[in-house]
Amino acid sequence: MKKLAALLISIMIVACSVLPVAGIGIYLSSDKGDKIRILEDMDIDSPVNGNAIAVLGNVTVNSKVNGHIITVFGEATVNSEVAGQVVTVFGRTYLKESASVMGDVITIGSLERASGAEIAGLEVRVLGESMNLDIGAISYFRLIVMLLFNFAVLVVGMLALLISKSTYRSISKKLDKHFGRKILLGILALIGVTALLLLLIVTLIAPILYILLLILATVPACMFFGRLILKAFSPKNSIMVEFITGLISTTLVKLILIFVVPQESILLGFILVGVLDIFMYAVGLGIHVERHYLKNNENTVTN
Repeated sequence: MKKLAALLISIMIVACSVLPVAGIGIYLSSDKGDKIRILEDMDIDSPVNGNAIAVLGNVTVNSKVNGHIITVFGEATVNSEVAGQVVTVFGRTYLKESASVMGDVITIGSLERASGAEIAGLEVRVLGESMNLDIGAISYFRLIVMLLFNFAVLVVGMLALLISKSTYRSISKKLDKHFGRKILLGILALIGVTALLLLLIVTLIAPILYILLLILATVPACMFFGRLILKAFSPKNSIMVEFITGLISTTLVKLILIFVVPQESILLGFILVGVLDIFMYAVGLGIHVERHYLKNNENTVTN
């Protein structure tokens, strides 16, 4: 664990010092006309047929966008027509006088709207200067975030199971043993990393590492729940089948909680999905921590 902590701290220091200096972003595009920028600002001065997405960068819209505008940890400045929605996650949204948004404007952050700016859809502000929460829009946004996170879990999980197959096979052998200990270790680990995030929230890399840690914790948790489900049909299954089964099953449970809970009780829906997520993170972190703990004990006994 000391080596792992030292490695994470080293990565954080290097990333925080190198990224701002390098100034080199990632440019992506699709056949449908989507434009994606990572660690780079995006200026739209000509029409865009698809979506405009910026991660850790700002978007300035001076020409028509036929898709959505999405910024994560950045600012969105709209000075033209947007056919879709404008979504800003942990940033600021500026709607100038000539801005015309045909969809919803959803901002986790602040929203400044000029007098001439038009919004055909809903206006939702969360954690901004003034909160304007629309139940339907929040449910929609919650659904999108959940699906994106689960998609990231699917991609990272499949890569992890293919690259570190021996590691996850070792985890699989003791997956359903000492469940209480796993939960306890997982809760303590989750509290610890969350407290560390709050201390380092001002840094750029801390939230990214935290999300990555939650994704990695979800992988063995999905394996655990997948094994519980598949036990009724077959006692032996591959780790990939257990992982995919667990991921699909937990996703379906979350979807049921989102759509079954009445929209008037949105707080209850948040609480139920949040409790399930925390439980999964605790299970996954507990599995990882227990494995490292047992491995270190075995090495100590051997020496």
